[in-house]
Amino acid sequence: MDIPEKYKHIWIYWDVHAFILLSIFIQIVLLFLGHLRKTFALRWMQTILWGSYLIADLLANFVLFHLCNVMDDFSFSNDIIAFWAPFLILHLGGPDTITAYSIEDNELWARHLLVLAFGLIFTFYVLFRSLPNMCLLAPTLLILLVAIIKYLERSYSLYKSSVNGFRSSISSSYRKLSLEDLNPSNQPFYLYSTCRPFFINLTPHLELYTKTRNMINDMPTKEVWRAMSMVLDYVYDEFYTKAIINHSIVGYGLRVLCSICIFLAFWLFHIVPKDDFGKFNVIITYILLVTSVCLDITATIMLMFSNWMVSSLLSFKKLRNWSVLLANCIVRIQNAWHKRSHWLIKMPQLSLLNNCLDISAPNGVLHKNMMNWIVKKLCFAQEAKLYPGWRTIVNESYTLQMLKPAYANEEIIKIIVSYVKNCLTVIHYDQVVPGYAKILKFNKLDWAIPTFVELLDGMSLDQQVFIWHITADLCFHWNPKSLHPLCPHQREIEEEESISRVRKCLEIMKACKYLSNYMMYTVLMRPEMMSTTVQASPMLFYHAFDEMVRFIRNYTMQNAKVEEVCRKIMTTPIVWTENNRSLFAIARALADLMLKIEEAERWKVLTMTWAELIIQVAKNSRANMHMKQLSSGDKLLTFIWLLNKLVETDDMFHIILDIPGN
Repeated sequence: MDIPEKYKHIWIYWDVHAFILLSIFIQIVLLFLGHLRKTFALRWMQTILWGSYLIADLLANFVLFHLCNVMDDFSFSNDIIAFWAPFLILHLGGPDTITAYSIEDNELWARHLLVLAFGLIFTFYVLFRSLPNMCLLAPTLLILLVAIIKYLERSYSLYKSSVNGFRSSISSSYRKLSLEDLNPSNQPFYLYSTCRPFFINLTPHLELYTKTRNMINDMPTKEVWRAMSMVLDYVYDEFYTKAIINHSIVGYGLRVLCSICIFLAFWLFHIVPKDDFGKFNVIITYILLVTSVCLDITATIMLMFSNWMVSSLLSFKKLRNWSVLLANCIVRIQNAWHKRSHWLIKMPQLSLLNNCLDISAPNGVLHKNMMNWIVKKLCFAQEAKLYPGWRTIVNESYTLQMLKPAYANEEIIKIIVSYVKNCLTVIHYDQVVPGYAKILKFNKLDWAIPTFVELLDGMSLDQQVFIWHITADLCFHWNPKSLHPLCPHQREIEEEESISRVRKCLEIMKACKYLSNYMMYTVLMRPEMMSTTVQASPMLFYHAFDEMVRFIRNYTMQNAKVEEVCRKIMTTPIVWTENNRSLFAIARALADLMLKIEEAERWKVLTMTWAELIIQVAKNSRANMHMKQLSSGDKLLTFIWLLNKLVETDDMFHIILDIPGN
């Protein structure tokens, strides 16, 4: 079936205009979503940003090539085509808020320079074809200058964020950092400057390292939260945006030059007679100019009210009082506009018990949840798969659904920071002591059976996470007002407690629940974060989960509530055999031990355990994995990794790898 000639003519006339408008729209998407993703990295947002990032360069190159083919076309003026070409180079330069979608893109900086060379060849070809009687030569050259600057800024940012560029920038900028600069007003930036070597497995200068370590130790929890969140923002900006070049003396000068050129080009085009250009071509040109002006103004505002600008002002030696005053004004505006958004640390959630209940539910209930399933698919919800390891008729695979992401609150940060500071204070503890023995040693807990503690410490880290995750769920959903049927003395928990004590306990319980679900998510969905630790076989997790599903199907009623299921799990005797000590059975036994102790003490043990586990996972993970994590919005492990790096005591006082040249 042939396409009618009418539609062919429409497409021939409109294709260039449509692609230019699409390129403009993609630049707007990249600017705003690139700015938002370090704080609100939602799945649908990541998908749109990923698609826009991939299409942007391809589309700009395609339109640039297409402009060469429509030269001397009766529908277009050569002057207009020559004026449009630099805008495509400008779009190739991209917005300031995103230079790389993933950390690997930074290694392709040389390829981007090659793309610039080819783009300039096409642009100069179009420009020469429109000479000598080109009435838009001046605005075209102005936009071309801006486009080249923007593209070189992107290529330079990519190079400085690559492995070689980042390593060289540390050795050069590190010498400029003095201890006198570590003033309270600019602590986050210099904490960031101190921790930069960690991303390439180097250690900062001992004197500076000791200074920053003591600084964090003296900070209250809330201040540590704020400072480290800003450090993560600095790190993200360095690896994924143009912040390195934009917030330099050269960058500020180029920003002023580019803004002047864009406004001047707009004015020059506005005063030029446009009778020969065509009405619709003029409209498209005005859209290009107005969009460029608006994007430039928006980028300038983002630059002026960024944390980098505050740091630059506070580091400015001349006119010190004025710069400090201006920096304080920017901070007030930031706090009024963002409030606490830059403190948000997303915690993806995965609950095994909730998934067991969903999988064990009858088909009728599953059909009622069809709408929830559709919503999850439309929102690009993540799923985890558990397979038996071989194809059989009896065994089935399981699809685990994610819960709604949580955000780290002050209680969670307090648990982690307090534990890290506790380890810093108790410098003389035995480094060989394993995780739970260390907890026992610090807190003198008498509830634990030594043999059981040794059993847990002998397991891999992800197995420990699985066991404590089930234990935390069983403790969380246990009804505290009832008698523990397994407790020897049938002790009844006191019901009359102060309201403040109840609220405090609920906050700790919720914090443990969030940490438990987050760690289970990390084990199943982000196993690469634990790649340097000994991992259990995925089949082991499958059989443990399969045992939970079969237990719920066999021992509980249909549509039972989670509290009823937990009660049944805890009241059913555990069958131990020499050859069958499943993770599920160990978790049930551990939960039984937990429920025998006083509630406040129980949650103290759980919080310290999760703090120990999450710190161990963060500590053993590789630096490049944290660089990748920043682009996904999952920053909690990176937060803990950096915090632990800045205050850790083991090996730091024995081996200090100073940077060459210091």
